[in-house]
Amino acid sequence: MIPSEKSLEGIPMLDFIRIACAVPAVRVGDTAKNAEDICAYIGKADAQQADIVLFPELALTGYTCQDLFFQDALWTGVQDGIRRIADCTKNHPGVTAVVGLPVRTGMRLYNCAAVISRGKIHALVPKTYIPNYNEFYEKRWFSSGAEVTEDVAELDGEPVPILPRAIFRLGGDALLGVEICEDMWTPLPPSTFLALNGAEVILNLSASNETIGKRAYRRGLVQHQSAALNCVYAYCSAGSTESTQDLIFSGQSLIAEDGRLLGETEEPIASDYMLVRDCDLGRVRADRMKNKGFKDAAQQNPGHPAVLIDTHAPELRGDGTRYPLSKLPFVPTGKQNRVQRCMEIFHMQVAGLKQRLAILGDAKAVIGISGGLDSTLALLVSVEAMRQLGRPASDVCGVTMPCFGTSDRTYNNSWELMRTLGISCKEINIKDAVNLHFS
Repeated sequence: MIPSEKSLEGIPMLDFIRIACAVPAVRVGDTAKNAEDICAYIGKADAQQADIVLFPELALTGYTCQDLFFQDALWTGVQDGIRRIADCTKNHPGVTAVVGLPVRTGMRLYNCAAVISRGKIHALVPKTYIPNYNEFYEKRWFSSGAEVTEDVAELDGEPVPILPRAIFRLGGDALLGVEICEDMWTPLPPSTFLALNGAEVILNLSASNETIGKRAYRRGLVQHQSAALNCVYAYCSAGSTESTQDLIFSGQSLIAEDGRLLGETEEPIASDYMLVRDCDLGRVRADRMKNKGFKDAAQQNPGHPAVLIDTHAPELRGDGTRYPLSKLPFVPTGKQNRVQRCMEIFHMQVAGLKQRLAILGDAKAVIGISGGLDSTLALLVSVEAMRQLGRPASDVCGVTMPCFGTSDRTYNNSWELMRTLGISCKEINIKDAVNLHFS
C-alpha cells in the first residue's frame, strides 16, 4: 500500500530518498536512440520528484553488443551519447542519473557506471568482477575494475575520474555506492566495503539473464545484502528488448531496505517502465547505530578505503508518499505464510512455558478461560507444553468465571474447549464479588 499525498499532508517527512529504477526499451548498438530514451526517463524521474534514476548495465549501448564493443564507431557513439545525457541533466538539477556504458582507457575496455548530475559526469565506477562461466564470457571484451591503472578516463575529450571504489554525497548527507551486476553475486561484493565506508544506498546496474528460479534467487540476494549491510539496495536489470540470440533478459527491478522488499517489477518479463519508491534513510542510520557488529566490522576494514565525491546535489525530495505501508505489518500475506507464522509463534510460546514448568517440577498450570482468543491460545500452549513434558492434560486447570457480562456463546465455548482438551475444569461465579466492588 502506498499512502496518498493527501493522507500525509502536513506531516514532516525527514530522511526519505526517492529512487527510480528505469528500464528503457534498449536498441542494441544504437547509442543515439538509447541516449534519447535515457534522457526521456530522466525527465520522467524528475517529474516524479526522484532524487536518483538508476539504469541497467550498459544501458547506453545494450548489454548484448558482443564484438561491437571493440568498434570505434560504437565508442564514438558512446561519447556523444553520454555528453548528451550529461547536458540533459542540466535541465533536471534535482536528479542524479546513474547510467551504464563501456569505457575505453589505457588500451582496455571497462564496463562502467557513470554518475551524472547538473551537467557533470562526477565519476565512472568500473565493474570489478567479470563473469566468464556458463552463458557469460564478458572477459572477451572487458577488464576488471581491480586492474584500473589510470586515475581518469577521457569522455568526449574531457577527463573523468575512474574509481573502482567511490562514495557519492548528495542531498546534503546521503551517501551512495555503486556496483555492477556480478559484483553482488560474489563472496565479497564491493558493496560490503562501500557500506563499511559509510554508503547508505547501494545502486546495482545489472544485465542478468532469465532462467528458471533465477528471479527468486536475485530477490533473495538483494534482500540479504540490504539486511546484512543495513542499507537501501536498488537493483535495475536489462529488459526484454536486449538481443535474444542466446539469452532472455527479464528487466527485473528491486528496491529493498534493511532486508525488506519495498518494490519489485510486477511483470515476469518487462521493458520500458520505471519503478519508483521512497526509502527511509533515517531507519538505515538508526539500525546501524544499534548494530554494534556493523560498527566493529567497519573498524576492521582499514585496508579498503573509498573516495568521497560530493555531487553538490540539492536537498532530497522524497516525502514518504512513495514508501510502502502495510495495514497489517505483522501479518504476512497468503494463507500458507500466515499459518507458518502462527505456528512459529505458538511453538516459541510452548518452548518458553515448557522450560519454566520443567524448572518448577510438579507444579500445575492454572488458567482463567473466558472463551475468547487470548485465553484459548494460552490454554492450547499450556496443554502442548504438558504433552511435550510427558504430563497429562489434567495437570492444566481451567477456571471459568462467569459474570453478568458473560454471553452464552463464550460460556459454552469455554466449557466445550476444556472438555475437548481433557483438562481439569472449575467454575467460579464472580457476579457477587464484582457487585461488591461496585457497592
